[in-house]
Amino acid sequence: MSAWFVRHGVASRPPSGHRDHRGLPATSPARTAVDIASSRPLLLALPVLDHVLRWRCATAEDLGREVALLGPKGRSKAASAVAMGSPRSDSPAESMCRVRFRLLGTPEPVQQHVFSRRGERTAVVDFWFPDHGVVVEVDGRAKYGTAAADVAAAHWQEKQREDFVRSFPEVRTVVRVVWTDLVEPERLRAKLLRAGVPCS
Repeated sequence: MSAWFVRHGVASRPPSGHRDHRGLPATSPARTAVDIASSRPLLLALPVLDHVLRWRCATAEDLGREVALLGPKGRSKAASAVAMGSPRSDSPAESMCRVRFRLLGTPEPVQQHVFSRRGERTAVVDFWFPDHGVVVEVDGRAKYGTAAADVAAAHWQEKQREDFVRSFPEVRTVVRVVWTDLVEPERLRAKLLRAGVPCS
């Protein structure tokens, strides 16, 4: 075992999910995701689970079958992670944000909520706390590009989009979450509390 390779103990587990990939034996996406969920922290496992669900590499039923084949040591941990899996997470950062919400004890937000008006634009937000009127958006640098002109245009479009979201009377505020907030959850807690989202 090293920083790059982990040997999973499967002596008590029947073989499952094996397939040939470019001439090499490999486990299925469902088996791989569940192995990770049973052995790694939720913050690392949930992005993998969300990814296989979003891109239809595996279904929730596939994941459940793999969990059932686990030994007692990892089954509970994997089952809890699989129960959180969502095809609506649009990025690993969104998946990590969901883990932080759970650990901070926030209410369960709505994922990918749509704000729209007839004859106007439509905006889909990452997270919506309807009882508190708070939108949470997870910002990543990738969407802004690298060239200065691209960055400026992306920032302008994002400002127009946020102004549209804020124009809805039910929206009290928009919270922007960056990578540092995910790495340092107390920063995220402070942002949410200032916005009026309760944390336990």
